[in-house]
Amino acid sequence: MIAFPVGDWERGIVYLGNKINTMSNDNNIDTLGNWLLAIGVIFILFVGGIFLGILNIECWTLKEKYEYGTKALTAIGTVFGGIAVFINAFFAAKRAYAMEETAKAANESAKAANKNAEAANKNAEAANEKQITERFAKAIEQLASEKIEVRLGAIYTLERIAKDSEKDQWTIMEVLTAFVRENAPIKKEEKSQKKKPLIDEFLNTQNKKEIEELPKLQLDIQECLTVIGRREHPDPENKRLDLSNVNISKANLKKAKLEKANFEGAKLEEVNLILAKLKGTIFIGASLQKAYLEQADLKGAFLSKANLEGATMPDGSIHD
Repeated sequence: MIAFPVGDWERGIVYLGNKINTMSNDNNIDTLGNWLLAIGVIFILFVGGIFLGILNIECWTLKEKYEYGTKALTAIGTVFGGIAVFINAFFAAKRAYAMEETAKAANESAKAANKNAEAANKNAEAANEKQITERFAKAIEQLASEKIEVRLGAIYTLERIAKDSEKDQWTIMEVLTAFVRENAPIKKEEKSQKKKPLIDEFLNTQNKKEIEELPKLQLDIQECLTVIGRREHPDPENKRLDLSNVNISKANLKKAKLEKANFEGAKLEEVNLILAKLKGTIFIGASLQKAYLEQADLKGAFLSKANLEGATMPDGSIHD
């Protein structure tokens, strides 16, 4: 009797299944497909040959031909099922490989997009820095203009740059405070001036004149102070706004943020400092006559030798 080694076929199926996985990882799926096609054709020819051979064996009875034909069909069915498994595994592997390649391509595209985005961001930052530098340089040039409207435009441009670029704010504050110091300094005669009303009282002058009214603060100086007082970003540590020895009498600094600013020796007569933030501010030797300090925060402020005559204090009282 003829024996059909079905177990060997099953082991062969397992082997070929593993081979399919290996070949899919090695990118040889198309080669495997060609092999499967060739095996299928050979198998069909082989099956046809077996049946023709069985039918032509004259020494076998019809019963034996039927019995061996049945066994042959069983073996062939097993092999055919294995081939079907191979084909299914082949197309599954091909789909998996295609998906893997698609994922790789998508990943590469994402990486390329990220690189392009980073490059675009760097280019945008560089362009923005260049624009800020150009605006800053032009504003500095305009601050020296003889026309006040040009100077005011420069001050507002600097404020906009300070808002847009935190790292440039302090540099701009230094420019503005330098502008105030340069254009509103205390004159020598103002520093040496004495209190004339006391002399008049001592001489018992009958026709004592009123102290001359203080002049109005120049508009560009006022706008510089306004911009300084409403800056948005915090100051660097250990840095102080330098407004020492300036004459900004009658300035409006209501609600201004002037913490730790240096007003040493400054003339601040009749200045509006209502609700101003003055924590740690230096007023050493400054003149604050008739200044308005209602509800101002003066915690830690330095007021040594400051003249507060007639000033309205934070609690609403008038300083003697």
